[in-house]
Amino acid sequence: MAVLSKIRERSLFLILIIGMALFAFVASPSDIMKFFQSDKAGLVGTINGEGVSQEDFTNVIKNIKANSPDMKDGDASKQAWDGFVREKIYVSQLEKAGIVVGEKDIWDAITSRFKSDPKFQNDLGMFDEEALKAYIDDLRENKDLDEASKYQWAYWVATENQTKRALEQNAYLDLITAGVGTSLLEGKHDFITNNTTVNAEYVLLPFSSIADSTVTVTDADIKSYIEKHKNEFQVEASRSIQYVKFDLVASEEDKAAIKEGLIADISALKSNKGEELESLVYDSSDIQEEEKFIEKSKLNTKVADTLYNLNIGDVFGPYEDNGYYKITKYVSEKKINSVKASHILVSYKDSLNSKPEITRTKAEAEARAKKLLAKVKNYSIEEFAEEAKVSSDGPSAPRGGALGTFKEGRMVPEFNDWIFSHKTGDIGMVETQFGFHVIMIEETFPAREFATIAKLIEPSQETESTIYETATKFENDIAKGGNFIELAKENKFTIKNAQKMTKNSDVIPGLVGNNSQIVNWTFEEDVKKGDVKKFDVTKAYVVAEITNVEEKGLQSISGAKAKAKPAILNNKKAALLKAKLDGTLKEIADREGVRIQKTRELSFSKPVTSTLGRDKIVVGTLLGMKEGEVVHGVQGSNGVYSLKLTSKVVPEELSTYEPYRKQLNAKLKKDETKIYQALKDISEIESFR
Repeated sequence: MAVLSKIRERSLFLILIIGMALFAFVASPSDIMKFFQSDKAGLVGTINGEGVSQEDFTNVIKNIKANSPDMKDGDASKQAWDGFVREKIYVSQLEKAGIVVGEKDIWDAITSRFKSDPKFQNDLGMFDEEALKAYIDDLRENKDLDEASKYQWAYWVATENQTKRALEQNAYLDLITAGVGTSLLEGKHDFITNNTTVNAEYVLLPFSSIADSTVTVTDADIKSYIEKHKNEFQVEASRSIQYVKFDLVASEEDKAAIKEGLIADISALKSNKGEELESLVYDSSDIQEEEKFIEKSKLNTKVADTLYNLNIGDVFGPYEDNGYYKITKYVSEKKINSVKASHILVSYKDSLNSKPEITRTKAEAEARAKKLLAKVKNYSIEEFAEEAKVSSDGPSAPRGGALGTFKEGRMVPEFNDWIFSHKTGDIGMVETQFGFHVIMIEETFPAREFATIAKLIEPSQETESTIYETATKFENDIAKGGNFIELAKENKFTIKNAQKMTKNSDVIPGLVGNNSQIVNWTFEEDVKKGDVKKFDVTKAYVVAEITNVEEKGLQSISGAKAKAKPAILNNKKAALLKAKLDGTLKEIADREGVRIQKTRELSFSKPVTSTLGRDKIVVGTLLGMKEGEVVHGVQGSNGVYSLKLTSKVVPEELSTYEPYRKQLNAKLKKDETKIYQALKDISEIESFR
């Protein structure tokens, strides 16, 4: 009956198989492949039978890149895929558990997430919930205006959904954790196991007593070991390469030519002023400075002192800075470019963002602020901070009223005008829509305006052609049968390696930027071990050779050798050493030229000896032995033992094991990683990326 039931369950599947078999008689091979792959068209993968479309996947990657512009494409792709896997795995679990998250919970989580975003802070750096709501309303209203608005709205919707999913998943994990517990019996077992101590005598025949060279490990041995330990040798598809990089660097002649060009610009840089100077820099420089006024701390330390010792109108250079040759003119100075300040806010009823519990009138607030001003007039920075912690009504009170360092225009006008018209150490009072502020200027930072013409230090066309020809010759010589390593040594090229690259990798050690083109090549259908190809990468040419191909599944013999061989060696040595463990401990010690060793008060929780105490297999064997019993041939991590238990001390039973039960419960606290991995292990996941 069970077999018939299974046949009924699979009837549709059998019909499809028969249909495909008939189809194979009349269809061409390419049509057959299209038939089998048609369900994958437009998909990047499936999770528990549910497809992930290429469009959705691409949109998520765009969102990730928009939020983290510097993230590498491969990392963004992996993060997007992991997100889809996580979401779809949890969806079914959440439905079964009946977990629903309220709108207020979602909104509270969103506001918490965006509190540090400057876009949603007022002029004093405080979070403004209304500004966030206005931003969302604006996105909703303008989402159909253009592609950019549509994208921004989609990003916000994705943010809300992501927040909702995170809350749901946390609720699910809390639910699982609440159902995990331990019994008093388990607490008792834990107490006895960890507090039972043993005294023993033992003889150790170490693995090192047999030379590795005397033991043979064959490929058949490795294959057999892999088969017996399959879980330890499951791998993703990967490729390994060796490569030579031919850097596109400027020659000394190229550098000299770049410097000469800059020297020719010095007179124009000196003589031009105002708009003419700006036009000169814009037209002549390979980079444009983002800020006109630059503080000394923002300059390259190698030239900062020199530039700050120039007189107005002077030009310094050419000098090298971060891959460029530069000439720099000192144009003007700003005495205060940014300020580090603290404040004590005294708010009143109905002042902007005032707390509900504040009932003082505006007049009362002003009077309180004046008293505070008189009190702190001669305070140090530390004293002012302590006063702010107890007297300020602002959100910066817990950090001593600190507002950090900011530039002109960041704060509301009244606050800004006072700050940037005073000097370090000044303390004063200002009124704004937030209330009355007692302000201390902790430090002011001057800045200078510089005009800089920068030229990228790059190879000339002639130099680049020479480097290209060298790389091409190396590639061709290998294609003609030359050995990669021997040719590299002959030409004094440096060989670098990239091991176990996965299909979605884009970073190769030793190379700059995204190098997915190289990784993709290694995974092409007709490419095999030993193939060589030249690539044009960031600021270099690369000639790469595939050195290893590892397919998904059980690791190959060559790939597993490094891990499996030591274990196999020890197992083979153990078999030889066990044959020598015959007789009493004294007889073994005398015959093998080793000594009888002793251990005292050994337990799981308190390993006493460095050799034996940390070998849990040996300790466990001793705890299970009877007094006076001798056991031969216990294989540990260092060698093979003969053990004799001389005494065992079992702790007295306790009236209750509740404290130990609680300790075990604490160890079983929520572990999201393990829970998620367990759900992932039982899911059917297939990636076509």
